[in-house]
Amino acid sequence: MTEKQKYLLKLFREVDEICREHNLRYVLAGGSLIGALRHEGFVPWDDDVDLYMPRPDWEKFIEICKTELPPDREIQCSEVDRNYTNSFPRYASTNTCAIHKSQIIGKDCGGEIIDILTLDPVPADDKEYEKYRTHMMIYSDLINISVGYSDRWEIPASMYLKYLLSYIFLGKKRTLAKLEKIMFSYKEEECDRYAMRWGGCPFLFDKDMMFPVKDGIFEGKKAMIPNKCSDYLIWHYGDEWSYMPPHDKREGHVAVCVDDLPYQELREEYMPKINKERLRWDSVFRKFYNMRIAKKSHKVRQDGLAMKARAVALDLQRAIDESGLKISELVESRSFRKLSALFGSYYKNQLSADFIGREDYTNIYAFYHPTLVEIPDDVFYAAMLTLFYTERVSKAYRMMQVRQQLDHLSPEMEGLKEDIEFFRKAADHYEFHRIKEAEQIVNELLKKYPGHPGFMKFKCRFLMEDAGENRVEAERFLDKALKMFPEDGYFLKYKADILWMDGEMQKAAELYLQVKNKTTNGIVWMEMDRFFRGYKSEILKSCEELIANHNKKEALALMELWSRLIPEDDDIQGALYLAKTVCARTQSEIEKEIGEIRAVIGTQMITPVSVEKNPGKSRKQIKSDRTSDETSADDVNKKVSDPSAETEEVKAPADIQVKVSEEHKMYRKALTRAWKRLGYSDELAELRTQIICTGEESELEWLAEQVRNRQFRREEKACAYKLVGDVRMKQGQTREAFANYKKALEYEMPSYVRTELYRIFINDLNDGSRQAKSFGKKTDITVVLDKWLDKYESIEDIKKIVQTVTVK
Repeated sequence: MTEKQKYLLKLFREVDEICREHNLRYVLAGGSLIGALRHEGFVPWDDDVDLYMPRPDWEKFIEICKTELPPDREIQCSEVDRNYTNSFPRYASTNTCAIHKSQIIGKDCGGEIIDILTLDPVPADDKEYEKYRTHMMIYSDLINISVGYSDRWEIPASMYLKYLLSYIFLGKKRTLAKLEKIMFSYKEEECDRYAMRWGGCPFLFDKDMMFPVKDGIFEGKKAMIPNKCSDYLIWHYGDEWSYMPPHDKREGHVAVCVDDLPYQELREEYMPKINKERLRWDSVFRKFYNMRIAKKSHKVRQDGLAMKARAVALDLQRAIDESGLKISELVESRSFRKLSALFGSYYKNQLSADFIGREDYTNIYAFYHPTLVEIPDDVFYAAMLTLFYTERVSKAYRMMQVRQQLDHLSPEMEGLKEDIEFFRKAADHYEFHRIKEAEQIVNELLKKYPGHPGFMKFKCRFLMEDAGENRVEAERFLDKALKMFPEDGYFLKYKADILWMDGEMQKAAELYLQVKNKTTNGIVWMEMDRFFRGYKSEILKSCEELIANHNKKEALALMELWSRLIPEDDDIQGALYLAKTVCARTQSEIEKEIGEIRAVIGTQMITPVSVEKNPGKSRKQIKSDRTSDETSADDVNKKVSDPSAETEEVKAPADIQVKVSEEHKMYRKALTRAWKRLGYSDELAELRTQIICTGEESELEWLAEQVRNRQFRREEKACAYKLVGDVRMKQGQTREAFANYKKALEYEMPSYVRTELYRIFINDLNDGSRQAKSFGKKTDITVVLDKWLDKYESIEDIKKIVQTVTVK
């Protein structure tokens, strides 16, 4: 998860806790629901959380939050705050900064948010829905000045003007309350549908699509999801919802986000420079103008698309004629690849949002007023059958809806449309675990459409669920499927499953590696990921055992394989670096691995040490009593032990407990192993890793104490001084750091530690001389020289250091 997703998850957990405690309903929706089903958490690139909540539950939620709202939180909705600038409610953080476009001139909270889109009950009568929708558009236009809503539905400008004048002269509160009375007048028990409260597009849902809720998994915990997830997602996103989109189609949301800054500060410092009054009136004028010209604008657009549609029809006919192919023969021989290529340009235009729209803010007008490319019945049927056989079922269904609305459907088209609905019924049965009913429908459809990849995948899933007892039939069916679709990752995944069941794990793993490259089906990816993670602890244990038994190459081969099977897993990748570090043959190779590990984990990791509160002093109270650089350096010298004390363990003070974070655990093991190979003792290697992996002042000071309080052999003293110097450098105490580095030079040390000290001193001298030269051209460099050379005693001291670090 990203840092933003971690924070949003915290907000979502708060909402979920309130709802469960008070028996309130909500469901994950939109991209958040896709994430729950496809990733069991956030979609990797998502940056928000969407929930739906019925209006009665939302009203109760508001009342509960008046007394139970956590600190630094706020409920945002126009019923509570008339300064709020959006039509749907939000659960917001007040101590963060994420200002959206609609909030630029508003006064509402501009922190991180959870979108809670209210589901308003509406009657089955479409005229009542249109009444609700019309007033919702006016309502949205009045409270959100950044976007125009009403013009897309050709709502009369006079109606907007009427409510705008009321808004100006009778007041915001009175005008919005009047609209709310109209929109929210329907009672839930008297309605069969919900309208989603969003000015962009108030979607209509059957109540049983959403409720009663089911439990899904979101980032490791239960979350409420819709009753009919499959129906909802296919309706909203099409059959492709389970597939991972290409990188250029992965969208986020636009907001001004500033880490560690409350939104109030951004508003106070930057927003005053914006002429809010001018923006407001410019927006009002733009909305009114767009409503006035909406009908004419839409007519011009539709006329242009009609001309383009005629050109597309002519181009398709010419392509068919030039190909010399007969459509009927291609359909009869099921040559859908050839048909798909033939219809390529037609699909590109006819299936575009310009022609048939989408149920979203931008394309909603085209959705209700689609443009049809008029082609002969046999050609249209062939085009739809091709979509159907190439797993673009929802697009075929949408096109037949459009043709039915604007033209007619032949008996063959009617039959295909009914079979798509029949298939969706099978998906519905499967979702509710009515497996026999689902399998019966799929078997009937396969008789009618043999070789249909979607139906074969469904059949394959049924067989694999019983593969433990009936593996022969599953294998036979898979072999048949792979002969027809040898490159389909879905079937390859199940073939790998069978190989794994048969104990051929190496072959199975190699086949699994091919799957992700041959399917973008996120459900298949998730199933594989879940399967592999079940073996993760066993693999990590095997890796460490192989290393302990000096089977380094086998450990590396094992982790290279598993790092490709679950590349996003932090522990597996860390274990790969552990194996690489063990197998590295030279110091430069080990340093390369160290560099890559540090690039992954960064230096601002979760602090690996924490303090348990005790009556004694806390770690923040552990401060150095050093009075000079030499004092801190000599502290180590005073701890030299005799040989008999080499194994003595010096424990941390009783009032301090060390807790090592699990985050990046295997990376840290790899890093510690690298330090050992480079000459650090086991204890010092572990301490060095901890020093690198923390950034908190109190933690660093505690680690410095740990180094100074240990008893070291003489050959370890250089490393100990080096580590204390590293702590001081991270703390910004350059003079103290260099005092410890100089002390380290007085003792024998591993060659790598000498190399490190060489780099520290030589880089400092090079950087300092360049700075001095640069400043010398502009001003007196005395101050610069004094500051730079303060950590050295004299020129002789510098010469001595250079001679020492350059001795091989």
